[in-house]
Amino acid sequence: MSFYSRPNYAEIDLDALESNYRLLMRVIRPGTRVIASLKGNAYGLGLVEVARQLDSLGVPAFAAGSISDAIRIRESGVAGEIVIFGGALPDAMPELVGRGFIPTAHNLDVAKAVSAAAMRRHPVYIKIDVGFGRLGVPLSEARSFVEQVAALPRVEVRGIYTHVPFGDEHGRVWAQERLGAFDTLVWELRAGGHDIPVAQARASACILGGLDDHCNAVSPGGFLFGRSPLDAGLSTLEQELKPVLRSIRSRLIHISHRAADLNVTYPSRFAGRVSGPTGVVPFGRADGNRAPAAGQRAYMLIRGSRAEVLSVSSEHCVLDLSMVKDPVLGDEVFVIGESADDAISLSDVANAQKTTGSDILLAVSGRMPRVFYRDGRPTPPSAIIC
Repeated sequence: MSFYSRPNYAEIDLDALESNYRLLMRVIRPGTRVIASLKGNAYGLGLVEVARQLDSLGVPAFAAGSISDAIRIRESGVAGEIVIFGGALPDAMPELVGRGFIPTAHNLDVAKAVSAAAMRRHPVYIKIDVGFGRLGVPLSEARSFVEQVAALPRVEVRGIYTHVPFGDEHGRVWAQERLGAFDTLVWELRAGGHDIPVAQARASACILGGLDDHCNAVSPGGFLFGRSPLDAGLSTLEQELKPVLRSIRSRLIHISHRAADLNVTYPSRFAGRVSGPTGVVPFGRADGNRAPAAGQRAYMLIRGSRAEVLSVSSEHCVLDLSMVKDPVLGDEVFVIGESADDAISLSDVANAQKTTGSDILLAVSGRMPRVFYRDGRPTPPSAIIC
């Protein structure tokens, strides 16, 4: 695989995506509706190919973060229900309704705009904030809000949902309590005559953490892509997840053998840090790369040897090649992935930058081509897309 201008690309394993989906279907109750969360270009993995694969596996519904993402999903041939969970201004409702997408009514202005734009009854999902403090109607106002939306002409309340993410044991306790509060709301609405077809509260953290509710839908994201948001030890399922991101690769485009030079007439910037050559990889901040956080060290792999990251600029990354035997121009560099007997994981990179795997994936998603693997083989070259 060669990209001569910027030799960076990611390998995406659609077989791993299928394996994670099969695992999901084993651990959720039979008949539970899956609404696959594809926010952030499917977490940076490639919206269209991921949506197509999940569609082929029978996923009935998708949650998109924006109208533009929803359009890309639909134009790729996916016929399933598409919910815009990211929220939008009322002015967007005519296009959203006209294209047949399902908006999230997170305030009354949006719901009224749907009513005004619709020619016939159009579905909406209502987002409830059970304490996360982001998008949604506060739980204390939820019953009244649902009744107001349900009374609007040409509006059908098809779904009600919330979000209860967590990462540690303290958050797990909070999440279980919040799931119970949401269950109570759904029960009260149905007892009051509002038979809303879809109710969803659990996403990846709750599923992996073994939490349960009485809802009939789930909306996993990270779970499908082989990533857990939980602290180690909080899930018995983590070991069964398979990373959909197989690798991120680049190549050495320059080698300097003067890196350790302490000559006063030509002092090297890294002379105090290296004993051998340095190498340049075209994987900089513009590509989503970041320097390691203070007190942390980051590495990339070259022929199975670790090369420490010395600096990251807008377009380039400089590596210490002291431990790489006879490096040559064009040597393949693994930002993430396996080389010989060593490996750099997404978690390794995230820990070095003191951030999350999701942040890394979202940061690198915009500029890098992807090669998709299905049935263990790369898809045709025409499928190598950004």
